[in-house]
Amino acid sequence: MDFNIKKPTHLFALIAIIFIFSVLYVLPVLSFLGYFPTMETIQLTESTILFSSIITVLMFVGIPFIWYLFVNKYSMKEMLSHLRLRLERIDSAFLWGVVAAVFMIFIVFMIGMILYYGANVGEENLSNVEDLAGNLSIVSMFFVIIFQSISEEIFFRGFLLEKIGLIAGDVMAIFVTAVLFGLAHISYGKVYPVVMPVVMGVLLGFVVVKTKNLYSAITAHMIFNFASFILYLFSKSLS
Repeated sequence: MDFNIKKPTHLFALIAIIFIFSVLYVLPVLSFLGYFPTMETIQLTESTILFSSIITVLMFVGIPFIWYLFVNKYSMKEMLSHLRLRLERIDSAFLWGVVAAVFMIFIVFMIGMILYYGANVGEENLSNVEDLAGNLSIVSMFFVIIFQSISEEIFFRGFLLEKIGLIAGDVMAIFVTAVLFGLAHISYGKVYPVVMPVVMGVLLGFVVVKTKNLYSAITAHMIFNFASFILYLFSKSLS
C-alpha cells in the first residue's frame, strides 16, 4: 500500500520516522556543533547507558514494524520477509557473516593504523569502545552488544536498505544506509569513529544483498562488536 498523508495511521508512521531521524541526526549534529552536550561531556553511568540502549533498541525495532503495519499493512510473516529475517539457508548466512566480520576487523584495523600513524589521530579519538566498556560490567556490555547490534541491523540493513533499494536500487541503498549508519555515531563528538561504521555499513549491506538474509549482517555485527570489546579488555590488561 502506498503512503497517503491524509490517512491518520500513515501520518503517525511518518511522525515516528521523523522522530527517529531527529534523534539519530539532528540532535547529534547540534551536539557536535556545540549546541548540546556530547556523549563525551555527559557523565556516563551503567544505568544511563543501559537505559539509552534499551530506548534505542525499542526505536530501531519499533519504527519499522509501525511503518510495515500502518502503511504497508503487512502481516508478521510479511514483515519478517521484507526485513530479510529468513531461516532459509541460514547456515550460509552465518558463514557469510563470519567472513564479513573478519574483513571488517582487518579493514578497520588498517584504517586505524593509517589514521594513528599517518594523520596523528590520537587513540582516544579512533573508537568509542572505551566510552561504553569503561562504564559497563561485562554482563551489561554483552547485553548492549547483542541487542543493539540486532536492532541496528533491523533498522539500517533491514528496513532502510529495503525501502531505499526499492527507489534507487541495491547499490545506492548500500552506500546511503552506510553513510546514515556512520553519521548516527557522531553523537560521541568525534569525527573519525564515523568513518569506521561507514566502512562497516558498506560490507554489511553487501552481505545482506548477497545472501538475501539479514542474519548474515547480524552475525557479522555481533562478532565485530564482541571482538572490539575483547581487544579493549586485552589492551587494558596490558597497560
